[in-house]
Amino acid sequence: MILDLNGIIGKDFSIDKEVDTKIEEQRYIKNVQFVLGDNMALLRWMKEEVMMGFFHLGIVDPPYGIEVGNMKLGATAKSKERNYDMGDWDASVPSKEYWDLLKYVCRNLIVWGGNYFTKEFDWSGRCFDVWDKKNNGMSFADAELALTTFDKSARIIPKSRTLNDKDGEKRHPTHKPSYLYEYLHLQHNIRDLKVLDTHGGSLSHAIASYRTGAKLLIIEKNESYYKSGIKAFEDSSKAGLL
Repeated sequence: MILDLNGIIGKDFSIDKEVDTKIEEQRYIKNVQFVLGDNMALLRWMKEEVMMGFFHLGIVDPPYGIEVGNMKLGATAKSKERNYDMGDWDASVPSKEYWDLLKYVCRNLIVWGGNYFTKEFDWSGRCFDVWDKKNNGMSFADAELALTTFDKSARIIPKSRTLNDKDGEKRHPTHKPSYLYEYLHLQHNIRDLKVLDTHGGSLSHAIASYRTGAKLLIIEKNESYYKSGIKAFEDSSKAGLL
């Protein structure tokens, strides 16, 4: 399968066979390009194509290296049975090569869980976003930190972690609601700009991008998460929720 980024990037690129074999599926829906594949292979290819600063912004939520698949995440004996794979994807943080490549192709970055990557990300700055989850006394973290490369004041996002109708059911262990991403788009004024997401997860970022008009390339390598995210996106679109 040949990767077609013309819809998002607005330019044709050739792609070598090694990268091509690591792309299992791609879909282009309006302003969102979905890719099921290896993000590192694609980032390396982007550098070879000299795509320096091509994306206005990268919004990423990489593995924190805390083995979230082994956590209860607030579940109790009375909790609804999970219908998604907890997985083993959170065993380690991304490599330094990942951060170098990400900074090469993106002009600015918003990194969820940035406090886990201070060494690899080599962050220094005054702008960060704090998501206040409104947990109401639950056992896990009340807030989550997103480090950014913007030179502006820090902000608190007082948004409940509860998913809304357009998000559908929870389908990933660290599923973030789409309105959280929508807030970031509006707060940092990235409507109609090119955005990269290397760890799509639940693909809720795609729902936000569809609504704000940002041209999003979103990559996920887990087929189960990818397919459930695509289905939720299409169901919300058919229901007129986007």
